[in-house]
Amino acid sequence: MARPQILQRTVDIGRKGVGFVWRRIRRNWWLDRVCIIFLVSTGIVFGLSYYFMNVMANVASQRSKEIEDALGMRFTLPDVFFEFIGYVDMLWLTDMFDALMFVPTVLLVLSHERPWRVVSRLLLAWGLASLIRITTVAITSVPDPRPTCEYATGNVFTTFTLHRCGDAIYSGHTLIFVICAMVWTSFAPKNLVGRGLTTFVWALCIAGSLIVIANRAHYTIDVILAWYIAPGSWYTVAWFWYWHITKKGRLLRIEFPVEVGRHRDSDLPEKCQRRRVELGLMPDGTPYDPVTLYLNAARGSAELTPPPEGGQVYGPVCESGTLLPVDGLVEEKDDGSPESDRVGEKPDDHVVVAVRQGGSSPGQDAAGELGRGFSKDFGREDSFSEKH
Repeated sequence: MARPQILQRTVDIGRKGVGFVWRRIRRNWWLDRVCIIFLVSTGIVFGLSYYFMNVMANVASQRSKEIEDALGMRFTLPDVFFEFIGYVDMLWLTDMFDALMFVPTVLLVLSHERPWRVVSRLLLAWGLASLIRITTVAITSVPDPRPTCEYATGNVFTTFTLHRCGDAIYSGHTLIFVICAMVWTSFAPKNLVGRGLTTFVWALCIAGSLIVIANRAHYTIDVILAWYIAPGSWYTVAWFWYWHITKKGRLLRIEFPVEVGRHRDSDLPEKCQRRRVELGLMPDGTPYDPVTLYLNAARGSAELTPPPEGGQVYGPVCESGTLLPVDGLVEEKDDGSPESDRVGEKPDDHVVVAVRQGGSSPGQDAAGELGRGFSKDFGREDSFSEKH
């Protein structure tokens, strides 16, 4: 192949690559002003928590020195795992496992369809665990398990060092291992490759924890506490995120950068719609209340609250656990006959929500039928109208 053709082909490949990266940035990484403020605030809080954790670790190191001065020697507390795992004076292995956990996690973030969601959850969980460590690292001073550690002797606010004496409860390295493994557990692809990589990351996490103990960088209790606190922080953030971000349609460029309800580019429109219904979100991310939709329809509102999809209104949860679509309101006949206006009159497995009888007000009838509908749907005998 001639040299100009090779050069032109290289240029074309480069242009395609740049175009792909730019489209992905615009599609998955682009943020609005609110999301930028949120991420900057999260980064600041995380940075402050890490800084003050370093401050308290310096305090713990200085207090640990007082133990050595009082005893006149270095003393190591008894530890069961120390009896079974020999001392390995290779502290660099602990830091190497940090890198081994970080690198695949960064690659996962870069390849994920919702990258800022992964970053947000990671920083929030890590920051929460760091705040917990601030309260534990200097509260109880213990002699360091490593005989060659060095004490932090400078100003506690300006001294930055790794592996100082007394920086014990609990293990910050193990915290990093477990948080990265939790990222893979929650966000890795749900296929054979994703599960295999997640298993590999967890194996690295366990190996890194054993290396921390073998290097005598921490006592076993420090490592075990990290294994308790890291998943607890992760799932606490996950619970808060679901109920206060996802369900309320907030931070949409972080939560759903492409389309509300879409997790992956391969998701079908029906799957995205089902997620929106389950979350109670409209296509623009606005939360809606199915009960309000029914009551508005039953009261004869001139215009319904905008339905979530294509003019379709979704009702209460039926026995199968799904939200039921119902038809629009039917106009009452002009002849005054006791024909009822029914919203969503379906077979037995559907819920009849509103019935308007001749002389009663639309609101009362709607409330009564809505209560009877919910009572039937959840197996109750009482009705809303009887109590009110």
